[in-house]
Parts: sequence; C-alpha cells; structure tokens
Amino acid sequence: YIVMLREGQVSLKGNPAELQNQGVFNKVLAELESSEDKKEAVDAKGKGKDAEQATLIADVLDEGDPSKSVNDMTSEDEYNLRRLKKIAEQRGLDPDGDLSVLQGTLVEDEERESGYVKSEVWLTYLMASGGKWFWIISFTLLTVCQLSLVLQDYWIRIWVASTSNDDVLVGEHMSASSSLTSAVMPGSLWSALSAPMAALRASMPICNLNSSSLGTLSTTSSSEQQHHSAVYWISIYVVIGVVSVIWRVIQMWFVYSGAIRAARSLHSRLMHRVVRATPRFFDSTPLGRIINRFSRDMYTIDDSTMDTIVWWSGDILAVLSVLAIITAVTPKFILVAAVVSLLYIGIAYYYLNTSRELKRLESTSMSPLLSLFGELILGVSTIRAFGAKHFYIKEALNRINAHNQPSYLMWATTSWLSMRIDFAGAIVSFACALFILTSLDWLDAGLAGFVLSYALTFSERMLWAIRNYSDSELNMNAIERISQYLNVEQEATLLATPENKPPSDWPKTGSVQIEDLVVEYVPGVPVLYGLSLAAEHGEKIGVVGRTGAGKSTMSLAFLRFIEAAQGRILLDNVDIAKIGLEELRRKVTIIPQDPVLFNGTIRFNLDPFSEYPEELVWDALKRAHLVRERGSQTTSTATSVYNGDDNANEVGMERMSGIFTGLDAKIKENGQNLSLGQRQLVALARALVRRSRLIIMDEATASVDFDTDDRIQRTIRGAEFANSTLFCIAHRLRTIIDYDRVLVLDKGKAAEFDTPWNLLQREGGIFRSMCEKSGEYEHLVATAQRKSQLATTSASIQ
Repeated sequence: YIVMLREGQVSLKGNPAELQNQGVFNKVLAELESSEDKKEAVDAKGKGKDAEQATLIADVLDEGDPSKSVNDMTSEDEYNLRRLKKIAEQRGLDPDGDLSVLQGTLVEDEERESGYVKSEVWLTYLMASGGKWFWIISFTLLTVCQLSLVLQDYWIRIWVASTSNDDVLVGEHMSASSSLTSAVMPGSLWSALSAPMAALRASMPICNLNSSSLGTLSTTSSSEQQHHSAVYWISIYVVIGVVSVIWRVIQMWFVYSGAIRAARSLHSRLMHRVVRATPRFFDSTPLGRIINRFSRDMYTIDDSTMDTIVWWSGDILAVLSVLAIITAVTPKFILVAAVVSLLYIGIAYYYLNTSRELKRLESTSMSPLLSLFGELILGVSTIRAFGAKHFYIKEALNRINAHNQPSYLMWATTSWLSMRIDFAGAIVSFACALFILTSLDWLDAGLAGFVLSYALTFSERMLWAIRNYSDSELNMNAIERISQYLNVEQEATLLATPENKPPSDWPKTGSVQIEDLVVEYVPGVPVLYGLSLAAEHGEKIGVVGRTGAGKSTMSLAFLRFIEAAQGRILLDNVDIAKIGLEELRRKVTIIPQDPVLFNGTIRFNLDPFSEYPEELVWDALKRAHLVRERGSQTTSTATSVYNGDDNANEVGMERMSGIFTGLDAKIKENGQNLSLGQRQLVALARALVRRSRLIIMDEATASVDFDTDDRIQRTIRGAEFANSTLFCIAHRLRTIIDYDRVLVLDKGKAAEFDTPWNLLQREGGIFRSMCEKSGEYEHLVATAQRKSQLATTSASIQ
C-alpha cells in the first residue's frame, strides 16, 4: 500500500495496481527519480564553491521530466545557463558542449605531475636547507672526503711498491702484489689472468718506477724506501684514516643540520599555508590528501631526501675518481669509457622515466587509502549497524592493492636496472684488465692492482649513482606534492594597517549596511548580485529563500570567507574589507548548523583563551538552558559524564538530560557525548560569552528537535541578545515569523525585504507562497499579526 504526503496532507494513496490503472504511478516515480537526481548532485556536507555549484547544477534539472538533461533548459533558465557555462570554462570543459558532465565533479582530482622533476622543485628544497653557500660548502666537504679515501688506497699502493727492489724479476714483483690484487679481484678473473702473467714472469724485468709516463704517480726510489719500517707506513695510513673520519663527521653534521633545517622550514610553511587557505580549498580537497602531505610526504623529507642527495653526490665523485684514475694510467680506456657512458645513459633514461611515474602513482594512491581509514574510524558504529563491514573490508583491500601495485613494480624495475648495470660494469672491468696486461712493460704490480681494484668497483658505484639519483627524484616527488600546497590561494591578512585599524570598542551598536554587494565563487558568475539592505542596532533579520539563492554565501561574506567582488559591507560604518580578518572574526559570532566542539572541558570550549571570568561563562550556560536550576532534584545515578561506556564516576554532566553541573565537565571531540541539540546550545552559549554586536545564525535549528529550537528562540528573543544585531538564516519559517524584518533572497538578489506581516499581505509574494506551502499558514499569519500589533503599540507609546 502506498501513501504519499504533500504539504501535510495525503495527496495519493492506494496499492500499486490501482495507481497503475489510474495512470498516476509513473508520474510519481518520475517525480521521485528527479528528486533523487538532485540529491545526488548536491553534496550534503559541502559548502562554499562546490556546494553552490552543486545546487545550481541540481536546480536546473527539470523536475517534471527526468529524461531532460542540463542542456534541455528553457529560456527562463538563461541566468542559470550562463552560470553553468562559466563553471564549465573554469573546469576546462566546452561551455557549448554537454554540460551534464558537470555533475559528479564537485571534488577535484588530485594533481599528479608527469615527466622530469622541475628545477623549481629542486630549488625549493635547496633553498629550504640553507641556500647556495650551504651547498657549496657541503660539496667541498664531500670532495675532500672522497679525496681522502683515494689517498688511503693510493698510500697502500706506495707501501706495496716500496717492498720491491730494482733487480727483482717480474715474477717476484707479481708475487709481492698478488695478495692485494687477489683481495679485490673476483676468483674467476684472477684465474683467467694468472696464466698470461706466469708466462711473462721469466722474460720481462720490471722497469724503473720513475717513468716519465706516470708523472705524479711515480714513487721514490726503492733505495730510499728501504730505510722506512712498517711502523712508518702504518702510522701514515692511520693518520690519513683519522683525518678522513674527522672530515666525514664534519661533513655529515653540516649536511644533516641542513636536512633538519629544510624539514622544519617546509613543515612550517606547509602548515601556515594550509591553515590560512580559503574555504574553497577545503571544500574541494579530501582530508586524506592533506593528511598524506603532513604524514608520508613530510616523513620522506625528514628521513631520506638529504641522504639520497648526499649518497648520489658521493657516488658521482667516486665514479669520476675511477674514470680519472683508470684514464690517467691507461689513456686508451677513454674510448671504452665513452661507449660505456652512452650505455649507462640509455639504461638510466628508461629506468628513471619508469620509476619516477611509479613513485607518483604510489604517492597519489595513498590518499584514498587514508581517506577511507578516516571514514571507517568515524563511521564504525554506522557500518556495524547496517552490517556493511564486508563491503568496507573489500574496499579497503582494493585500495591497499592499488597502492601496492606500483610499489611492487618499483622493486621489479630495480632488479631490471641491477642486471644491466652489472653487464655494463663487466665490460669496464674486462677492458681495464686488458689494457693493464698490454701495459706491463712500464706498469708495476702495485699500480696495476690499485687501478684494477677501482675498475672492479666501477659497476657498483655506477649502479648506486643511478639508483640514488632515481631515489632523489622520487623523494623530490614529496617536495613536488608539498609545493602544490605551498601555492594554494590564501585568505587576506589577519591584521589591518594602522590607518585602517578600527577603534578598540568597535562595534558599539552592531548596525549593518550592505551596499550593492556582489559575491562570486567563479569570476564573472555572481552568487549574490547587487544586494543592498540596512539593519539597525539590535534588529533581528530573518533570511529565507530557495536552495541556492545565496543565503549561506551571505553569511560567509560577513566573515570574509568569501571576498566581495564589488560593493561593501559596513559594520558600524567601518568597511569590513579594510580591516584584518582576526579583528573582524573576533567581533562577529556565527552559530553554524553543525557546531564544532573540541576535546576538553566545557570551559575550554566556551572560552579557550581564558579571556572571561568564570561567573560570565557560568551565566552563559544558564541562559543557554544548559545548567540545572537550583532546587532541581537529581539522582545519584544521573551525575556522570557519558563517554561511550558505563563509567559513571566522572562528575560534570547529567547523563540523561545533558545538564552541566560544572565548568570542568568533559566534552569529547566533536561533542560525541552530546546530542545535536546540546551541541547547538553550547554554540549558543559561546555567542553569549562573547557578547558580539553582530550574530549570524546559519540554519542553526534546522536539524534539532522542536524543544531545543524553542529554547534557542527564547534565548534569542530575551534580554541576552537585545543589544545584538541578528541575521538568522531560517529553515523553519516559524522561527523567524516574529522577527523585525525578513529578507527573501532569489537568484542572488533581495527579492523582498520587509516585516513578516507586510510580506504576508503581498499577493503572489515569494514569502507568502513559502508560508502557504509550509502547512502552518494560519499559525504563521497569527504570529506575524501579533508581532505587528505589538510593534505598532510600542511605536505609539514612544
């Protein structure tokens, strides 16, 4: 059996078969489907630009024919069509194409760069770590450390060569250096070279080491070297090693001080930019993306970004050292070095292009996972109540797999790189050994072992040079993602210039003048268009209008969450656009539909900076009907704070009625231990504590029960707000029917603005039509008439 209610009356009833025969069933289904289309287009939690655009897109759908698209609008929708085209242009779409694609794109996709990391990203980190001179000193220290390592190895070569005599045969000299060479040479290569070297031992005497072809690589004569004992050689080697360690410690301390400086600087800048971002940023950015920047990306900057840069730089110096040493000893090797360098460049090109994009995919796939985790934590009770845990477990596993896929492929590309680098390194080692064998007529065993040992490390050094450079680019992806948030649009300055600073007692009366106000989310598409009105001291203004008319936009304009494109708002004859945001927002109070409460005491939530005496805070709780009056009876079991369990030992708030009995009563995050009505009353108490001259209520009673609504309205109409100017965006007409005046917004303009009684007298008026459709028309008329009579009587007495 189907019953359809409309405007408080039964408009349709019967079983499906009867309705089908009457021909009205399809019409009902069409209306419901059209309504559902609208619901999907509007994000219930969205505010600001996305909410306004969602509402606009939904409103242009033809309710009578759900088959019509956004493109099927008639001439009467030209205003909305122009706005839709502007939104399409803003999103990079064809304004003359199918505008229905605007639905479902309210949250922007996460940005992901492609190609090489831009130089600006590198520069961001380099400047954050200390600037030009920091990196000049760092690379100087790193170069000295690398030279000290080469000097250590070369000193071993001199030491080995000092044990030779001028009249020794090649075979004896080879034997003297075999222990050093075999220690650094793979067994297979040593076995391969032992046969040709044995053939040379009996026929080729060693030449004098002072050959002019070695230049600076020559050693002192053996006759001079025989005067030094082993202690001498060991002492020099130890001194070189100690100096090398000291230089390394200084270099690492200096470099990591820059790493800490960079992490602190980037985190501070990121925090400042996100906190000072416009509401538009938070409307279009899921929380998981923001958390990803502050968690994983910042961890990458803290943990490994500087490491990979330093390691890569060290590996590059090591590779250059190897090439310089081998080329100096065997100049023919430069031809092989050129060929191998081209081979390495080709390998690195493919590896870097692949690993860079895989890292970006891995980073962007983490944000949906973090978002889902946050949603699961907040909605775990709802998920259990609906038995939907298996669905969310499956969704979590899918997102984990999506995150792990690029991670697995990154490891696969690393194995691909390692195999090819080893192949190229084998070519280098083979060429070096071949050139050494062809140079034995002038090359001594110590120098040959020194060069060959470096050639064997060339492959590993080149592998880590490419991998660490790749890791540096991958870590720069974190800088790249953070840099995106370092450029988000910011709000205006917090403090005004001295010439625009308002008086300390501003505002005194709370009078408001709005002059030709134009507010835009998208340039050229106004949401409020030429709005003008004036509100006197202590006047109560109700604001009503259809969805998307600009009611919430007007409230945001009062607090400058959205800056006016044209016109101005004067509060006590002071243009709010010229003063600082901190000065403005401390003087204006807003009571939102979903108030935000913090984990702590009720005192902290009402007065977080301890600016007001306890008596005033307690009085605000009483006036907001949150304190039990004296003489009320309470039972011993109704004096605990509800915290989600059965613990009844915390004194502070009555469990059943939610009445506070002390300023130290505990409130959980977002007021989880309070009902929605109680949270609204706490927000009302905040306004009472601050005693602002201008109060904005943005549908504060739309989701509360009638009893809580009645409490709030009694407080508003009482002496507590007698000296405050109030703008109340109303969902229930009965809450504003006895206000001083009512503002009716339509398509961003003030369609009607007068007393409720005068508006009800207008035939065909928008406000009267809304009252007639509310189902409470007689009650609303009687209340408005009574308010008008009281106002007339009061005016005649004065």
